[in-house]
Amino acid sequence: MAPVLQPQPSSSSRHPRVARLVAVGDELLSGDTVNTNATDLAVRCRELGLTLDRVVTVRDRIPEISAAVRDAASADVCFVCGGLGPTSDDLTAEALALAAGDTLVRDEAALARLEAKFAAMGYEMPDINRKQADFPSSATIVPNPIGSAEGFCVTVDGTPVYSMPGVPRELRRMFDDEIGPALAKRFELDAAPRRIYRAIGRGESSIAKLIEPIVAQARKTPGLESLFVHYRASTPQVLVVLEAPPSASVDVPAALASLDEAVLGAMSPALYGIGEATMAQRVVTALERANLRICTAESCTAGGLGATLTDVPGSSAVFDGGIIAYSNDVKMALLGVSEADLEAHGAVSAPVAKAMAEGARKATGSDLCVGITGIAGPGGGSPEKPVGTVHIDVFDGEVHLHKKLQLRGNRGTVRHCSQQWALKLVWDRLCARGLASPRCE
Repeated sequence: MAPVLQPQPSSSSRHPRVARLVAVGDELLSGDTVNTNATDLAVRCRELGLTLDRVVTVRDRIPEISAAVRDAASADVCFVCGGLGPTSDDLTAEALALAAGDTLVRDEAALARLEAKFAAMGYEMPDINRKQADFPSSATIVPNPIGSAEGFCVTVDGTPVYSMPGVPRELRRMFDDEIGPALAKRFELDAAPRRIYRAIGRGESSIAKLIEPIVAQARKTPGLESLFVHYRASTPQVLVVLEAPPSASVDVPAALASLDEAVLGAMSPALYGIGEATMAQRVVTALERANLRICTAESCTAGGLGATLTDVPGSSAVFDGGIIAYSNDVKMALLGVSEADLEAHGAVSAPVAKAMAEGARKATGSDLCVGITGIAGPGGGSPEKPVGTVHIDVFDGEVHLHKKLQLRGNRGTVRHCSQQWALKLVWDRLCARGLASPRCE
């Protein structure tokens, strides 16, 4: 067995494009664990130039794992994640040995590395961990610098099968450091260029009606004959992804960018951005460029908007803080909301959202403030103000930008949508002041 993964020369008779994933673990099928590895690998495959066309999840059963891998080996590349731990339900190495027609062999160098890792942590290695040094006899070992389970590669029916740990950070590190670079060299892959348009304020079908004529016309452009459109709806946001195969004779990214004016004209004012950056990232970047600071006054979102902003690295340059005013008493005491407004209009109303934004801006000295008040449910609604009623106010000392929402969905959906709409209002105000545009990342 080779101690590290070595790229193999590419084959002129086979140009790999399609990858498949076999995810191993009872916990993935019982609902105990979310399979984030599938998402991580899908992104990495796309960026590398591979198409992940199938994800299969199987239980911790040797025959089931082996059969799934043999089936997936009809693709150009197969990935397997999970089942490389030290316990009795970690059976992937044995299953892949079966699929490859191998036997399991103890690798003494791998065992020494494993013992050294435990020693470096100040622990004596339990005997059960020794099985993590057992690999199929034909395997090439893939190093794992941050975990105990080393990966490996075997060949099944002529297809390389890469086995990785199920721990997400270990899988990502192994793929980025070893497997991805090896595949890029072996297969000489090119990622398909893409253009992403991001919108809040229009539904998926409404956007599709506007976009399809643009796509049809674009397919008459050299390099975009095979243009494909993907719609990604995640309330309240819709992404439109335009993708075309790479070309040796045409600058496909430039051809895609040439569609911006038509798409902007069709999707505005819902379209807020072109590119990879999220709404929160764009807001933080625009505020920092303009040397402006923001604060929040939140009721139904209970600090969720502040958390969304501060999830963005560098947000301390623009975020002053937030006041969570869940009760009316706190709204009055900390934000200066008047008892008269609460009695006349109720806590969920435009005047109260306005007063919350004004009060928090005064308390913090921020340049902009967002006030959010609403009914997230499942109770608390009325015929006049049903669950999902939300008022948002953005105030920058000059203009109040207000939005009343009537949202559908459960409590989490209402809160999430409220946060995203609040960011959209901030973005709209920054655009109106000439401080941001959809072209800015």
